[in-house]
Amino acid sequence: MLVAGVDFSGAKTVPNDTWLVTGELSSLGLKILSVKNTGSHALAHEIDQLKELSVCGFDFPFSFPIEFLRFLARKLDRDEFQEWQEVAETMVFMDFDRLKQYVDEYEIVAPRFADTQSARTAKSPLHQVNPSMVPMTFYGIRFLAMLNPDRYIVLPFQTDKKKNAASLIEVYPRELLYLFGLPDQGYKAKDKKNRDKAQALKKDIVDGLIHLRERGDKKYEDCPRLHIDNSLKGAIIASDHAVDALVACCGAALFHSKPALFPDPLASNNDNVLLEGWIYGPRKLAAAL
Repeated sequence: MLVAGVDFSGAKTVPNDTWLVTGELSSLGLKILSVKNTGSHALAHEIDQLKELSVCGFDFPFSFPIEFLRFLARKLDRDEFQEWQEVAETMVFMDFDRLKQYVDEYEIVAPRFADTQSARTAKSPLHQVNPSMVPMTFYGIRFLAMLNPDRYIVLPFQTDKKKNAASLIEVYPRELLYLFGLPDQGYKAKDKKNRDKAQALKKDIVDGLIHLRERGDKKYEDCPRLHIDNSLKGAIIASDHAVDALVACCGAALFHSKPALFPDPLASNNDNVLLEGWIYGPRKLAAAL
């Protein structure tokens, strides 16, 4: 079966740096099949071609904090949002500049419950500095809303598993890297003087994922063994976006093969996750860190 990982860009430029990594999951492990910079404009088409897709991990927030959603409902003079689908429809019929005005007016950079539960605290979808999470969240939600509902299930908002439907989950590559015991920062070069160091860290991350099960630590024995040929490995190491997409793909593969490692959002005693979303990470590995 197929699994995939996406590093999503909220940039308006076309094409932009939205990367898709796909892999085949079997009893032998996870074999990476393709690494593509699809751009966000072509991502839906590329994913639709993956007829055997089972799980795809996306590196963007699937929704906004509950208090901002309540503020937004008041500004739109409507009842409070009751389901994520209502949030998604609102984003589809709203232009980004209007949403940005509401975010600026709200002022508070509130986290979601899921952001505070991650093993590495995630940035709020309302975060606007280096990088801004607002356009990524806005365009990401619109992307999810436009997908065929018969083929995809957006977790945790939709729970009815349709035959041959793929589960779409939000993942946080930095959290996954931390839980895998690998470098979770410094691999995204901000300037030329750090480029060589960042390049070396990207190689360390990819090699670390490949040899994760060989480190003699039993807590990683449930992680699918990763197989990447040299040409694809080179393409991944050349881009930190591709690295994040690979990590998201590995997270999706582990979620499919060992879901018990991932806390159930519906067991969190916080109903807000059904509007705010959830970051899927194998946090039960953290007990052994």
